[in-house]
Amino acid sequence: MRTLSTLRATVTTAALVACSIAAHAAASSFDAIYVFGDSYCDVGNISIASGGAIPGPLYYKGRFSNGYIWIDHLAGAYGVTVTPSLAGGTDYAFGGAEVTAPVPEGAQSIPSVPDQVALYLEQHNGKADPHALYIVEGGGNDILNAPAGTSPQDLGGEIAFGLAASVELLERAGARHLLVPNLFDVGKLPAARLTGISSFATATTLVVNQQLNFWLLLESFSPRTHIYRPDAFDWLQAVFADSFHFGFNDVTDPCLPASPLPSACSNLFWDVEHPTIFGHSMLATLAVQAIHQQ
Repeated sequence: MRTLSTLRATVTTAALVACSIAAHAAASSFDAIYVFGDSYCDVGNISIASGGAIPGPLYYKGRFSNGYIWIDHLAGAYGVTVTPSLAGGTDYAFGGAEVTAPVPEGAQSIPSVPDQVALYLEQHNGKADPHALYIVEGGGNDILNAPAGTSPQDLGGEIAFGLAASVELLERAGARHLLVPNLFDVGKLPAARLTGISSFATATTLVVNQQLNFWLLLESFSPRTHIYRPDAFDWLQAVFADSFHFGFNDVTDPCLPASPLPSACSNLFWDVEHPTIFGHSMLATLAVQAIHQQ
């Protein structure tokens, strides 16, 4: 049975990934991990804010996946705890967040990534811990939610500028360890394919990554500042090129709604926008490798 054998291979891959994360992380330490981003990084803020309605019962402990996400794996590797900021923790990310503007949600709004950074600094007297790791991520929702006719060049530039400005703000406040993944190809998400915007999403992704590289190179950071850049874009390209090598049974269709049981699905995507626990494990490995390449 190919599905069962593939699932076993995927579980084995996840176990090896966990060992790799722990081995790479052993040589470094951070006082804390602060997180700013969207549903790929949210460990429970939108769940708390919505009274548990979002993301819902088919998701794991308020995370947009069927298990722990890459932020959890990374925190475990470095021996720190990451909990939602709404519960007094260090993860300020919100599911549904965009980079370019807050997102209306009923009578309130989901804070943008720059707004999340501003809130953190407001709560910490404008100072960032130089011994902590800061994660700044986002842009996928801006692309998926863009109105028809939006220019990839214009939107990509706005996203890149918002991310770079957030990084600069943290660095000037004292942050010395900043992890800023490049954006994976949003055009490969099932959500982009199903809505017919794959070409637009891929084109915008490429602009975001090009412009973000430019802005980060342009900034005059302190010589003591480390900017870690996990290459999520190339990773996703590799997974699509040889999914079986990475242990995935399917990289185009999501587990939901066909397979709502977490243990019964070895696909890359849990829903139309978010990876399964196995995909998140690999993203965590990318992050640790990026940190230890400097």
